[in-house]
Amino acid sequence: MPGSNLILSPDGSHELEQAMHDIAGQLAPTSQRIYASDARHFAHWILQQGLTPGTMTRSAMIDYRRYLAERDYSKATKQRMFSIAVRLMREQHKNGGIAINVTDDIKGFQASGDETTHTALSKSEARDMLKQVDTSTKQGKRDYAILLTLLKTGLRRSELVALNRGNLKMMDGHHVAIVEHGKGDKKRVVKLRVDVWRALEDYLAILSSGTPETPVFVSFRRGDHPTDRRMTDKAIELVVAKYAPEGSDLTPHGMRATFATLALEGDASLHQVQYAMGHKDPRTTERYQKRKLNLDNNAVDVLNF
Repeated sequence: MPGSNLILSPDGSHELEQAMHDIAGQLAPTSQRIYASDARHFAHWILQQGLTPGTMTRSAMIDYRRYLAERDYSKATKQRMFSIAVRLMREQHKNGGIAINVTDDIKGFQASGDETTHTALSKSEARDMLKQVDTSTKQGKRDYAILLTLLKTGLRRSELVALNRGNLKMMDGHHVAIVEHGKGDKKRVVKLRVDVWRALEDYLAILSSGTPETPVFVSFRRGDHPTDRRMTDKAIELVVAKYAPEGSDLTPHGMRATFATLALEGDASLHQVQYAMGHKDPRTTERYQKRKLNLDNNAVDVLNF
């Protein structure tokens, strides 16, 4: 997989390559970029300690956890990075690279609280963000379509950039986007509101004709000229940062948190939002309900006996 040539022990052997290959085969394509980055990070730490995958011990794994704990990452990021290290070492054990499982009974990082740490916009903040976009330009039309789609579908950035024109369809009289490879390599149908579809249609009208495999969102050259190159996850992040409210730390995942929060506040059922976001567990969806105390629409209000 990409970047695996960096996972080398000091003597030049490829002790982690097979483990990386085995794990990558179990992941959705959209998860492999982050996985590769975390795996490289762990491998570099191993080398800096003068170790190899074959000489790793339980104490060394605890040291790596301690190292992550001292870094300025969110708990969710620390947990993701540590879980990748654990999976790599477990694969090493399964493949016979080490005699014992060095990850036994080592706790990860549990996020505090029952809410996501990502920024979620209010309706007024979301409206103000969209008003900033200059839709008189071609790139502006693209950026507006990106922001509106993220805000009103809950798509992950990786799912957004993976969309091809053939994934935009009509189903039961509604415009939909077919997510072919969501998290966990799951396929799902995402409804597109009329305003989202019109923004997409307005943007797609400026592009040259393509095939069903042509990417929906493409990069631009200077001078407001669209290319045929698919946008990257990083490019989506930069678009969101460009229009984010001043002083906020809004990310593409924050746009997803905004979708879930506003949908739940708008009385969409937990099950509806869970499916739209592609969550396996409703408890994951509930964490996105950022503003749970609502005195205008409260559980007690329905007790009218």
